[in-house]
Amino acid sequence: MRVSHKIGLLIGLIALMLLALLLPRTGHADQSASFGDFVVRYSAITTDQLFPAVAKTYGIERSTRNGLVNIAIEKKDAGGEGAMIAAAVDGSVADLTGHSKPIRFRETNEEGAIDYLGEFPIDGSGTYVFRINVTPHGQARPYTITFNRDYVLD
Repeated sequence: MRVSHKIGLLIGLIALMLLALLLPRTGHADQSASFGDFVVRYSAITTDQLFPAVAKTYGIERSTRNGLVNIAIEKKDAGGEGAMIAAAVDGSVADLTGHSKPIRFRETNEEGAIDYLGEFPIDGSGTYVFRINVTPHGQARPYTITFNRDYVLD
């Protein structure tokens, strides 16, 4: 193999790697935060990512301009086993200019899987900052999680 061919392959490989760095990451599906025995799992997506049947079941309009936050709370027992538990959940979403809107959550319970769903409008492309307060039943103070999501509208 000639040197010029090897250099060409190397440049092509470097260009491909740089291109991969520019692609959007889709690793926002599920994240979590631990607070002692409690684990709060959270995700935020646009509702157009929901299957039509799922959106219909929960009365959610599928759109790139509607967002959905999903919160689930798990309590670990002494053996490390977890069980989904109920909690009071409230929160807000803000853009980077500080314009904040409350998110109203509703509880869903399917075969013991308790989730809290909250919808919010996506007014434009940009970074949205979420602040979610979770108070497991029987706890005096809320646990607060803050996270960001980037949304791009066409």
